[in-house]
Amino acid sequence: MLFVKDFPVAGDQDIAMLASGAEAAQRFVSLILAEIASAATAEQMQGFFRAVGARLAKSHPIVNAKDMDRLTQHGNMVWDRLHWGSVRFELDDEGIDIFHDGLPERLEGDADGIWAGVAPFILEGAYDAWFRQMGSGERLSTRISRSQGGHVELRHGI
Repeated sequence: MLFVKDFPVAGDQDIAMLASGAEAAQRFVSLILAEIASAATAEQMQGFFRAVGARLAKSHPIVNAKDMDRLTQHGNMVWDRLHWGSVRFELDDEGIDIFHDGLPERLEGDADGIWAGVAPFILEGAYDAWFRQMGSGERLSTRISRSQGGHVELRHGI
């Protein structure tokens, strides 16, 4: 039987490696990102993170939403809980422009900067899934138009 005295004592260096709360979660996600990036092509990573975004939207469905005000309110509630910024939409005759600001640019422990490259695809998948929940047609899709420094612009349309 093992007792606490049987475990090796961590040195100061080991303790410094330990994190708590949000920092620990970010470091863990960074490990997952690095593992995915080591095994997947860029196209596979894009598809995977779009699917993660769609799953996020399905786990936070919009109930009886038929207008952009409700989608804005709902999206901003989800992003606020995740500390992922906020969104606003602009409609025109041919589609919807999506302006997402404040997406975290980096994660603790993500030395290779993988997060900045894949996080916009999570948004792409989430917004596309929410539009589908609202009745968007099959011919319409959501695509990233621009992504830079925590600001992501997307377009939902043909």
